Amino acid sequence: MNKNLHRLDLRQLRHFIAVVHTGSFSMAAENLRLTQPALSKSIRSLEQALGVRLLDRGPTGVQVTLFGQRLIGYSELLLSLANEAVDEIDALRGARRGSLRIGSMAAALRQVIPDALIRFSAARPDVALMVHEGTNEVLLPQLFAAKLDVVLTVKPSEILNEDFEWRLVAREPVKIVAHQSHPLAQRKNLSISDLAQYSWVLPPLPETDRLLLESLFRSTGLPKPVVAVETTSINFLTSMISRTHHLAYLTRANLEGSGLGLVALDFNEISLTRDIYAVFRRKGEVRPTVSVLLREIERASGIGATPPAA
Repeated sequence: MNKNLHRLDLRQLRHFIAVVHTGSFSMAAENLRLTQPALSKSIRSLEQALGVRLLDRGPTGVQVTLFGQRLIGYSELLLSLANEAVDEIDALRGARRGSLRIGSMAAALRQVIPDALIRFSAARPDVALMVHEGTNEVLLPQLFAAKLDVVLTVKPSEILNEDFEWRLVAREPVKIVAHQSHPLAQRKNLSISDLAQYSWVLPPLPETDRLLLESLFRSTGLPKPVVAVETTSINFLTSMISRTHHLAYLTRANLEGSGLGLVALDFNEISLTRDIYAVFRRKGEVRPTVSVLLREIERASGIGATPPAA
């Protein structure tokens, strides 16, 4: 073990992050209710423990050095884990309710996840749930920094960080949809070539379902679907489909919840499903409440996979 590791102090890391976030020793000292000399001494002690300079004061404010930039992520992770540990212990001894911080893409929030959260709350009424919607680009950095406990996503192929593990927890049917007034809406046994005559509203690449749709078109010798609009918003997508003759795909839950006169088209050539994964920090850091949540999601979806060991 590094001989200087025992000299690191969570208070010093908290002081360092406060200066980084405010860009000012004076503002950070005020927020921390410290004097500026006391804050400066704390930062100097941290720099001495690491043997490098972390912050430089300049005419335009505080500048973070290369060493400081590298320390930011680890400091935020350590501070968040420390808060998480205190939260878990307080919940176990009944001092206050625990919490579970969930990040989810919009596609996972319509049906299976709410059902699972209802089950979870019945099993663990002592735990407050906090659900944040976002994209992988927003949620995964928060998971890495321990600001979230688990992320629910449909794109595990994009997750390259070796500190993450993921598990399939739900599988939802995906339907090709159009407005009920669409020329294809009343036809039966449609083929892919029928779909190729119309433009689409689709999420941007490399969204997994879109890649699968394009591969199905190519497998029949057809060019990729013509994209009229790209969007990451389910609300905007359903609104566009309800007002045009564009096509799109939705999970059955999103289709049933749209209320805009959208229908699933009838054909036998395509069978699409959307896989939802739970992404969490490696097994040594999985909280017991995360394991309970994954079990309830699997029960609600019928997947029946075994959750990670706590």
